[in-house]
Amino acid sequence: MTNDQGVQPITDIAQAYDYLNSFTDFERRGFHHHFADTVSLDTIRALLAHLGNPHLPVASVHIAGTKGKGSVATIIAAALHHAGYDTGLYTSPHLVTPTERIRINSTPLSEDELVSLVRAVQPSIQSIQARPDLAPPTFFEIYTALAFVAFAEADVDIAVVETGLGGRLDATNVIDPLVAVITPISHDHTQILGPTLSQIAVEKAGIIKPNRPVVIAPQDPAAHHVLTQHATQCGAQVIIPPPVQHDVPVSPVPIPAPDEPLPVLRQSFTLKADSRDLRITTPLLGHHQATNAAVAYAALQVLTTYGFSVDDHQFVHSIAAVTCPARIQIVAARPWLALDCAHNRASAAALVATLPRHLSYDKLVSVLGVSADKDAEGIIAELGEITDEFVVTQARCQRALPAAALSALVADHDSGPVHTTSNVSQALSVARRLAGPTDAICITGSFFVVGEVMEELGIEA
Repeated sequence: MTNDQGVQPITDIAQAYDYLNSFTDFERRGFHHHFADTVSLDTIRALLAHLGNPHLPVASVHIAGTKGKGSVATIIAAALHHAGYDTGLYTSPHLVTPTERIRINSTPLSEDELVSLVRAVQPSIQSIQARPDLAPPTFFEIYTALAFVAFAEADVDIAVVETGLGGRLDATNVIDPLVAVITPISHDHTQILGPTLSQIAVEKAGIIKPNRPVVIAPQDPAAHHVLTQHATQCGAQVIIPPPVQHDVPVSPVPIPAPDEPLPVLRQSFTLKADSRDLRITTPLLGHHQATNAAVAYAALQVLTTYGFSVDDHQFVHSIAAVTCPARIQIVAARPWLALDCAHNRASAAALVATLPRHLSYDKLVSVLGVSADKDAEGIIAELGEITDEFVVTQARCQRALPAAALSALVADHDSGPVHTTSNVSQALSVARRLAGPTDAICITGSFFVVGEVMEELGIEA
């Protein structure tokens, strides 16, 4: 049975997922060298126009960058919700289920809500598909439209929106945010965004809007120059986050006894905000997360000028409870099991700097799987600094670098024993066999690898 537009109606979540997955998904298929030359915002704009431009009335924050944008988005959204604002959050990619991408007041959409959204948007998608002047909508464009419709229907006070790739040509770059945020830029998607930090920064700077403030995280000088130059040309005020003062080194947490519960790890630091010091304690681990907290705080300060008031007390309390799945997330002990979706060299370096600082263990087994378009050698070089044994694998997606090829790269770096597995489930089993109760296992290298482990272990994101 079809509706008046000749579209097979969506009635359950399996049909909704099948329908969404029928569209080109660059996240799982991979980005091609010509992507940036062919993509535009025409399709997403036309789709949203057909839906009545649900994104335009909603106040928003827009976040781009290479490292930390998901964490910054989550921190900002949590603080706004804690302060009493109905808040939408749109992030990508998902770890376990697509419903994670769209959250309202920190709660992901239910499957029924997603089914309802897809059913409502489906006729507009069909209309856009029929236009010869437009490229067919992609999975990410459709999901972006779903997010904006969800936020409009929920009548949120403000939406926090993370870019998917780059910024200038990202489907999310149709909003007019109250403040733009650029998190630290490093080398990633170089075949799409360019091989240099300056070129990558040009794409990220595309979310900066005329006469609207932009918060710029600490950057490599080349990237900082591009971002500030673009902001000046746009008449956008540049906001620099407050500096961070780190505590004396923490003592690594020892392996708990068999009858002890899993400890909750935290770190503390101080934001040197104007004339006051803001003492922060949070379960988000690593110096990079302290930087992310400072960036989020700066963005929230800008929002106060637009009437969104989050005081220091509310910020401190919200970040004390905030969680970011798969960002150095400790999910088990004896042995420790850490999940981290580091997928470029800079993120791997942050993981390497953080894990031994917070956990005490005898041996580290790293389960590694990466996408074919990532800097696998750079990731291996960093992880090799602390890894005793590698278990190499590949996720169930087209972008995955074959395990045999990744294994060869690890062997070339002479980073210790390498065990090659054909899938993530097998890799987890091998790692558990290699690691004793006083050791640690770290799953890393890809959202997709970490997501498959979470799915297998029944861990929700």
